[in-house]
Amino acid sequence: MSAFAPAAAALAQPAPQNTLQQRFDAATAAYDKDDCATALPLLDALAADPHVKPGSLPAVVIAARRGACQVRTGHAEQGEPLLLAALAAMRPHADQLPIDIAQAEIMLGTLAASRWDHDGALAHFDAALALQQDGARSVALQRIALLTAFDSDNRSIDAANEGLRLETAKPAPDKIMLAQWHLLLGRTWLNRGQVKTGKAELETALKLAGGLHDHISAFDAGLRQDLAQAALLDNQIEDARRYMAYSGAGHAGSASFGSAADMDSPDCGPETGLEPDDMAIVQLMISESGDVLGSQTLYSTGSYAKAQAFARAAASWRWKPEDAAKMPAFFRSTARVELRCSRGGGGLSPAAPLNEAITAWARQAALALPMNRQTWPAWLAATDAARQSGDKASELVARVAMADMDLRTDADRLASIDRGLVLAQDAALPQALRNQARVLLTWQRERIVRSDKPENRVITRSGRGYPALQTLAEEPAIAADPLARNASLLLALPMRPVATDRANATAVLQRVAGDTGLPPRHPLRQFALLRLANDAASKGRLDEAQRLFADTGLSEEQCALIGPKPALTAINTSAGAFPADAARWGFEGWVRSEYDIQADGRTAALRAVASYPPFVFDKAAQTILGRARYQASYRPENGAACSANRETIRFNIPGNLMVAKEIKKKS
Repeated sequence: MSAFAPAAAALAQPAPQNTLQQRFDAATAAYDKDDCATALPLLDALAADPHVKPGSLPAVVIAARRGACQVRTGHAEQGEPLLLAALAAMRPHADQLPIDIAQAEIMLGTLAASRWDHDGALAHFDAALALQQDGARSVALQRIALLTAFDSDNRSIDAANEGLRLETAKPAPDKIMLAQWHLLLGRTWLNRGQVKTGKAELETALKLAGGLHDHISAFDAGLRQDLAQAALLDNQIEDARRYMAYSGAGHAGSASFGSAADMDSPDCGPETGLEPDDMAIVQLMISESGDVLGSQTLYSTGSYAKAQAFARAAASWRWKPEDAAKMPAFFRSTARVELRCSRGGGGLSPAAPLNEAITAWARQAALALPMNRQTWPAWLAATDAARQSGDKASELVARVAMADMDLRTDADRLASIDRGLVLAQDAALPQALRNQARVLLTWQRERIVRSDKPENRVITRSGRGYPALQTLAEEPAIAADPLARNASLLLALPMRPVATDRANATAVLQRVAGDTGLPPRHPLRQFALLRLANDAASKGRLDEAQRLFADTGLSEEQCALIGPKPALTAINTSAGAFPADAARWGFEGWVRSEYDIQADGRTAALRAVASYPPFVFDKAAQTILGRARYQASYRPENGAACSANRETIRFNIPGNLMVAKEIKKKS
């Protein structure tokens, strides 16, 4: 309450009941208890009261508190502007309102840090520190230690040490607070490459927190995972496994955690500044609906910029609500993953040219739609808005995009696809758009219908593919559209046709490869030519394979990036492939790996790009995929048939492994 004494005095009124002062005091009491549900309506009423002079000190303090409460209740888009305006008005009165100003600076700094605005956040935290004394500095010091943990200077170490001294100087230091300062020091030293120093700080934190007891908090879980990381870096493998086991990692929730609908790693390259050898440990906070509420890099081999590139990528991950619901709440707030950047590639889907055509049409028509295909909630909102407004073109485009990324139930997805198929019959819409939409929506519908039974998944990979799409290609409107016709024919084909369907598959590929309705170097013709070249080579017709490959006009490097991905023919997923030490500790988890597939079907350049728990299953996944075999492909110099292919290996007790194919979406 003393924080608002100057403003409170200015609000004093003679009335005995419900005075401005009493109302302000009631709002202050609720605010100080973090009870914004009570405080915010009181503050809003005070702000609207004509007796509170606009621009006065009381009005400014009320505005600051309103902004802070809106931020606390999840409405930062309204609260942040209020806080910024109030802070500008309060700064000239720093001698009267030091606590109010410091609180606003810290909150604004925290918001800036959540956007990975390093310098902006640090400026706010420094401004708060300049107004604070003794123990009041702890929160700002903690924020600074976290923010600068990957910087090359000693700011993080200095901030954590000061916080530790302040807590130690108290008559009765809080052991958990002491442990938190040692934890921050330990993490920072690990990021500096000072493993033994960092591990010693973490061990001190563990002692202060009570050791390896059975009942753990989120803080305990994080500390033990930090110790596991330090032990691994110190080559103390058994200690690492023990700390990991006591953290709860690798147990409840891991199966659904590995089933994310969207879990892309950041790209390697100049845009992110990441290189293939860079690595990070990122902690997530996942909502009940499957969105990432927060992501924080705890350990990284690089700078702040690299650390935030990993955190940014993880912040866009999403799970289906039913999968998120299977994760215990404790797990959703403590899960950590090991991440590396992706080299891209993975093969081109025949759906990509259709998606590109629809996106280009939407841009040219200036449709009011989000163009980032990864933000499915935005597409869902755009779909509903377009339907309500009667904008059928926008609604159709939105439903096509939604079909590729919708995280709702299969029933909801099918209903949306069926609505799109109805819209695609509207003669008022452009014929090309209708054709492209029908092919893509039919393909997505077939995939959903087939995915509910294991036997159907086998049929899709190695049986007759999707006959409905081959039938669709013969309808007059589709047959007259070279892009829609050929995409439909290719999407209908299985990767590995059964013997009775091989002749049909070859005929379809020859038809697409020779279709003069497409440009000579069109991706769909290249896709068909490459599959025909592979088939010819497998039968020993190398001259024919060489001619077909040359007709694509692709170099070997280009071909490895966009060509059809070879089908998996052999992989060892028996219980014997499950690592013994992980089984002994009861760990489950998964590894998403990236690698090249050579022309002879062998794998090369294996590397884990995402794994849970960190480091536990990386080597086992590398061994499994190192022995995997794919269909042979034709390449003149026997180079890579598929670059940066991705597979996920799931390690489930009692040793049943699962291979989950990752289809990289191309739009």
